[in-house]
Amino acid sequence: MKKVCILTSREIGKKCIEWAKENLPSGFVLVNQPEESDIVISVLYENLLTSHILQKAQCYNFHPGILPEYRGAGAFSWGLINKSKKSGITLHLIDEGIDTGDIIEIREFIISPQDTAYTLYNKGQALIYKMFTNWFEDLLNNNYTATAQPEERAATYYRKDLNKAKNISHIIRAFHFPDKESAYYINNKGKKIYINFEE
Repeated sequence: MKKVCILTSREIGKKCIEWAKENLPSGFVLVNQPEESDIVISVLYENLLTSHILQKAQCYNFHPGILPEYRGAGAFSWGLINKSKKSGITLHLIDEGIDTGDIIEIREFIISPQDTAYTLYNKGQALIYKMFTNWFEDLLNNNYTATAQPEERAATYYRKDLNKAKNISHIIRAFHFPDKESAYYINNKGKKIYINFEE
């Protein structure tokens, strides 16, 4: 009997666990502790797995972002900041690095002009659930092909950098000039909202 642990820090992960309970193939049992598992599946889990777990178990991750371009945290926010045309979910093997394991599948979706980090997050959650249900049995049975990530396209983003990016004072200052158009954003109704540096 192989032991399977599904790790999560989000509601969508709990939904995946409930689905797995109803669809667990024979020969497998769900457990709560990764240390005692043969297979570990991470669904938006915030903690890194220990070397002991990685050496002992086959470990998989559903990453919110396209790899290797969006390793790390805040991929949906960075996609908007970078003016990317698409985002997606990557299913990959977990190794010692941060989102550096071999890729099993990437499913993409378009970033629309109306999207926010929140709407992309919701799209990502729905796609993770679909991919989880599609891949669950194949992951348990090692029925997949994985491909190494191309390092020349790799970029890693950290939560601390996302927090720094929230401060756009330098951009607002750059467009503060009497009788010139100031910095603005376009709201969800398509209207320009100007930002007044002096307020």
